Amino acid sequence: MMKPVEAVLLGAGQRGREAFGAFALRHPHLMKFVAVAEPNEERRRAFAADHGIPPERQFASWQDLLARPPLAPLCVNSTMDRTHVESSLGALAAGYHLLLEKPMAHTPEGCVAIAREARRRRRIVQVVHPLRYTAFYARAKELLDRGAIGQPLVMTLTENVAYWHFAHSFVRGNWRRYDESGPLVLTKTCHDMDLATWLVGATPRRVSSVGERRFFREENAPKGAPLRCHEGCPAEATCPFYAPAMYLGECTEWPVSVISLDKSFEARRKALEQGPYGRCVFRCDNDVVDHQIVCVEFENGTMLNFTVAGCTAHFYRSLRVVGGEGELHGHFERNELRIERFVQGVWPEIPTETHRVSAGTSAHGGGDWGVMRNCVRLVREENFDEADRSLQIAVAGHLLAFAAEEARRSGAVLDFKAYAGRFES
Repeated sequence: MMKPVEAVLLGAGQRGREAFGAFALRHPHLMKFVAVAEPNEERRRAFAADHGIPPERQFASWQDLLARPPLAPLCVNSTMDRTHVESSLGALAAGYHLLLEKPMAHTPEGCVAIAREARRRRRIVQVVHPLRYTAFYARAKELLDRGAIGQPLVMTLTENVAYWHFAHSFVRGNWRRYDESGPLVLTKTCHDMDLATWLVGATPRRVSSVGERRFFREENAPKGAPLRCHEGCPAEATCPFYAPAMYLGECTEWPVSVISLDKSFEARRKALEQGPYGRCVFRCDNDVVDHQIVCVEFENGTMLNFTVAGCTAHFYRSLRVVGGEGELHGHFERNELRIERFVQGVWPEIPTETHRVSAGTSAHGGGDWGVMRNCVRLVREENFDEADRSLQIAVAGHLLAFAAEEARRSGAVLDFKAYAGRFES
């Protein structure tokens, strides 16, 4: 039996511990963490205890860890978004292969710099775009590539974030502000921009976008609502965003686990009273959009219509591709794809072909562990060429997200080749 790939972790927050750390604990034959860097002492010690990491391999900063000779072949980077460039370039310079949480970087220049450095040093960089590694999207890609609906003409992707998830992450949480994280189309939907680029298999030609922060604004607060929900809000019995109802119930897993490492009722209540998650969603300092539409024309003629909406009842992604010989429909959370092929005649009965796929046990429909299995394989095989091809798609998807945001802010229709050329010279 092969030994597990040893890895170091930068950033032991929710993703570092509950996604990447959990994978190593569940699959000890594939991955083993041997060092951790995390500024929060409580989180650092908790991760070290989970993985049996000795004190001399526990670091308060990623800089301290990377200053040492390489402690493993792989570095897993789950630091906050705005440290990705510096920490990733540091890891590559130190001699590590890299598993990098999305988004790659908060600027297009940063994404290009990481990819360029990986190619220069022939280092494997796997961006955590887990949806590519789900059974659902893998089947969709296979069906499109084998011509199941003929030539793809129009692709419609939707991401329905769910009102409670959007409020947690993008109104109260870490990704609420443009200047602290980035635009929504990057921090949330770079997954979808990556999917579109990968599924279509072509370079974007023109990009346009519209969107705004329309609902989570102070003027929409209930009359008399205080700054914090627990301070006597007159709408506490009816408001779907009432923080105590969300965070002080029986559930202590994500997203509740984010507000406090201590999951006791008292600790969670204190977190709401003192931290960001107890604030009224209409009186936060958020400025990212809560809905956006992106339209893209690709070089092969395929057109994309993508919508992200923050105020939806349920959390799911959907897919529809109109082709020259039929349509492909898909509902990600139901793990179901349906093909309707054109037939001869007037008002014909359209035959339907249904594909049901199995969902994985990890987050993102099993994609979290799928992308990590793939990274382990690439490192074991030292397969730089395959990793580089995947990385170039990831960079193109990120640049598409940045282009969409510039188009939204400027109101212009962007020439994608000219836009990307500003950063790739």
